[in-house]
Amino acid sequence: MRRGILRKKAGAVCASVLLALLLAAPASASSFWPVNPQSAQARSITFLFWLVMAVAGVFLFGVLGALLYIGWRFRSRAGMAEPRPNYGNLRLEMWWTGIPVVLLVVVFGFMVGAVRDETTIDRNALEVTLVGHQWWWELRYPDNAIAANELHVPVGRQVRLNLQSADVVHNFWVPELAGKEQMIPGQSNVWTFTAEKAGSYDGACSEFCGTQHGWMRLTVIADAPADFERWLAAQKQAPSSASSHGDALALYARNACGGCHTIQGVSDGKVAPDLTHIGSRTTIGSGVLANTQDNMVKWMKDPQAYKPGSLMPNFHFSDQQARDMAALLEDLK
Repeated sequence: MRRGILRKKAGAVCASVLLALLLAAPASASSFWPVNPQSAQARSITFLFWLVMAVAGVFLFGVLGALLYIGWRFRSRAGMAEPRPNYGNLRLEMWWTGIPVVLLVVVFGFMVGAVRDETTIDRNALEVTLVGHQWWWELRYPDNAIAANELHVPVGRQVRLNLQSADVVHNFWVPELAGKEQMIPGQSNVWTFTAEKAGSYDGACSEFCGTQHGWMRLTVIADAPADFERWLAAQKQAPSSASSHGDALALYARNACGGCHTIQGVSDGKVAPDLTHIGSRTTIGSGVLANTQDNMVKWMKDPQAYKPGSLMPNFHFSDQQARDMAALLEDLK
C-alpha cells in the first residue's frame, strides 16, 4: 500500500514538472534560446519552437517512464504466472489516438499564426527586393537605390521583402528577426518582418547553394527612422570622392571592372555587387573579410584566396596597384 502511494506521488510530481516546462518554456525562451528575438515574427517562431519541444519532451519522458515502470513492475520473478493479455481496450485506444491528434491541431494552429505574421503586409511597409547570387546579396530599394550584403531597415516599420534568386535556390534567414524563406529562380516570394530595436543582426543563406555557401552572409542593420532616411538618400547619390583617384580609376577601366560592377557616374555593370558606397559597408565579399584598408588590399591582390569559386578574378595587381584600388574603394562612402 505504502509503495503504491509513493508511486502515485512520484507520478504526480513528474507530471507537474513536465506541465510547468510546457507552460513556462515559451514564455522564457529568450532566457535559454541562443537567439534573442527582436521582432514579433521571430518571437512567434521561438514560441512555436518551445511549444513543440515541450510537447515532444512530455511524450519522450512519458514513454521512457512508462517503459521503466512496466519493466520493473512486470519483471520476471520465481513462481510468477504469465500476465493476462489485454485486447480491444477501446477507451485506451481512443486516448492514445485522440491526444496526439489534438496536440497536432494545436501546433498546426500556432504554425499557421507564425506564417501569417511573416506574410501579412502593412500599407506603409518598406518594399525591398532581395536577390540572392552565388555568393552575395543584392538589395534594391525604392527610387533605384542599390546596395549589397547589408540590409538597412527602419526600426518600427514593417519591411516587405521580395525574395528572388539570380542563379540557384537560396534561402533567406535572419534568426533574430525573421524565419526562413526560399529564393527560387524565376519566382518572387514575399516575406515580412518589423525590427523593434536598433542594432545589427546576422543572417545567412541557410540552404546549400555552392562551394562558398558558408560565406554568403547577410547583415541587417536596423536604424532609427531618421538615420535610415539619411542612409537611403546617400545611397542615391554618386560618390564625390571617386574623381580624386585618377590612377585607380584608370586601372578600373583598363581591367574592365565596370563590365561587372557599378560605381555611379563611372560604370553601370549589373553582374557583381554595386560598389558605389562599398566603403561604408562592414564586410568584404559578403562577410568573408572585415572591411578594412589592409583587407581590401588583400582582396585586390587575390580574391580567390579568400573566396574560391567567386566570379571575381585575380587581376594580378602589383602591391602599389592593389593599394591604389583599395584606397579608391574605401573612399566610396
